[in-house]
Amino acid sequence: MNRARWLDHLAPWLAWGAIASTGAYEGPELAVMAAPLLVAALAEGRRWPLERWRRLLEILALVGFLSLVGARVGLLPTVVNTLFLLCGVRLCLPRQLPQRRQLLLMGFLLFLTTTITTSELDFLLWSVVWVIGAGTVLLQQAWEKSALLREGPTQAPPYRLLLPWTGAILVLAAGFFVTLPRLRLGFRSLPVGVQSLLGAQGGLTDVLDLSGKGPIQPNGEVVLRILPAGHATPETLRDFERNMGLLRGFVLEGLEDQRWQTDRTTPRRDTARWQTGAPGSRVLSADFFVSPTLLGLIPLPNGGLALQSAAADTLQFGQAGAVRWQWPARRILALHVGLTPSDLEREPPPRGHRLALLTATGTDTESALRWSLQTAPGAPAAAALAQRLSNALRGFRYTLDNPSGAAANPLADFLERSRAGHCEYFASALALMLRHRGVPARVVNGFRLGPWIEEGGYFRVSQGEAHSWVEFYDAQRGGWATADPTPAGAAPALAGGLLGALARWTDTFRFRWDRHVVRFSDEDQLSGLSWLQTQAERLGRWQPSPAWRRTLAAATGLGLLAALAGFGGRALLRRRPWRRDANPGRIRALAPLVRKARSSLPPLAGETARAWLTRLATLRPHRASQLETLAREADAVAYGGQAGATLQALAGAEAKAWTRQAPPGASPAPQDPPPSHVKFPSS
Repeated sequence: MNRARWLDHLAPWLAWGAIASTGAYEGPELAVMAAPLLVAALAEGRRWPLERWRRLLEILALVGFLSLVGARVGLLPTVVNTLFLLCGVRLCLPRQLPQRRQLLLMGFLLFLTTTITTSELDFLLWSVVWVIGAGTVLLQQAWEKSALLREGPTQAPPYRLLLPWTGAILVLAAGFFVTLPRLRLGFRSLPVGVQSLLGAQGGLTDVLDLSGKGPIQPNGEVVLRILPAGHATPETLRDFERNMGLLRGFVLEGLEDQRWQTDRTTPRRDTARWQTGAPGSRVLSADFFVSPTLLGLIPLPNGGLALQSAAADTLQFGQAGAVRWQWPARRILALHVGLTPSDLEREPPPRGHRLALLTATGTDTESALRWSLQTAPGAPAAAALAQRLSNALRGFRYTLDNPSGAAANPLADFLERSRAGHCEYFASALALMLRHRGVPARVVNGFRLGPWIEEGGYFRVSQGEAHSWVEFYDAQRGGWATADPTPAGAAPALAGGLLGALARWTDTFRFRWDRHVVRFSDEDQLSGLSWLQTQAERLGRWQPSPAWRRTLAAATGLGLLAALAGFGGRALLRRRPWRRDANPGRIRALAPLVRKARSSLPPLAGETARAWLTRLATLRPHRASQLETLAREADAVAYGGQAGATLQALAGAEAKAWTRQAPPGASPAPQDPPPSHVKFPSS
């Protein structure tokens, strides 16, 4: 019973673990939820008698609920915290079976809150753990009531059955998932992960400010996965890396001091060019699976693009060169992209106010002019100037430690002292150098193309691949060209070894979970049914060859022989009532005694083991004590799940003491014919 009382703590703690895995709550919030459970566990371990403090505990729970309502933390957090408070109070107090069932119900309600805050693969794992845990609690509660009715020591519940039960539930759930109609409620408490809210981590923003202090922490939150169309060969992968190496996000044309930001006067992208490329041009085709982010951005490469999406109406070609979802995305969305590669975005030359905007240099940026004149004197063309300056900047050191972030003039400190920084320093320095030399330039914030995940067959782009580079206006070619001055070694390397392979497989499983389970829709159901119909039609037209016919006939004949042998064997076993098999309604350990008594005192049809042994004791009173002990052991085996070793030993001893002749005064054996089999019902 002590173990059973600790099992009452299992359901709330499993619910707490599932809630913690969603990432929907911060650390302090999770600590508040766990506090009542920790106090209850301490009270359970110390065996504190808290029954007399029942009223005080209930008042404290009420005060906690009113505090949550007054703090206006939201409906869902209020419900969750209140349920944890009630679980803690119930666990601290004495409880009987009804109260223990209440704990399981509250744990189940808490677990349900995870279904509206996550759709990740972790939820499936927690679901399996929850089913096993809840099954353990239910089995214990159901077993205790019947254990009180048995004689002898209490037997442990058959916990070994939990894994088969869980497997059956998963199979049943998978069948319902595939066949039931799809429901799309679209409700989720947080549209994105909490990692994107942390300012100290790397990630894409729509501003660039060099005055940030402190190092930048890596951020592995996945933003985009790109699946090349067709078979991925080394040549096609190199083609993708060359033409989709930079995925454009925001164009930053406005400059205030040393802070780059978007500008309202930046023209929108020409959506007509996004629909078709140049006639006869080579096209790269891929599927983009875009994860929801706070900015709602769709990172896309330069060039002519043809975009196709199930939610095409929600695409929005906005200012600052950004392509977004019109409505906030709450799950991964798919976009088919056809790219006609181009290294130039054609646009008329900037004039007037726009030219002034694209050549403004801000304040305290003379260090960029001095450094550019030292590195590339004279008046080279825009493309040659950008190339020479970029090559010189690539000799600096890339680091996320941000050594110039705390300086009074971060740009000057980067160029003249530290000569080390992250991509924002390299891009800002090059753009300012070009502007000081009269070349219109702007900073672009986006992403590098991430590593190739061979296990999943896709490129993965995370917030850690957030990157800044420069676009300058090339008057000779009549458009915007790209220059990336950041050292090539700045791209994050893919982890190797066993841990790296495990991380890649985990990411692959997560992606496939979302693609084939979370995004499973009624269209997928229809396509699956269409595939089954096609296969059935092909099967109907299939004509087996002579070899197939001979094989099929031989297999059918062997199957019939096996079936006849099986039926014959079962018939023989039925004719021998002393032969025991694996049927749970029969007791194999009694087989020696059954064989001895089958001729004179066989078990009757429907007679239980105790009734038969009691009849034997009545007819043989000199063995009544031994037969009563045998009956108790038989009950323990049939109803209590006890092993049959002791019963078999006692039955063997009784069989040795058995004589075929009944003692004087015993009633004759029944004249009814022996039954066709011996059966001891287990209930």
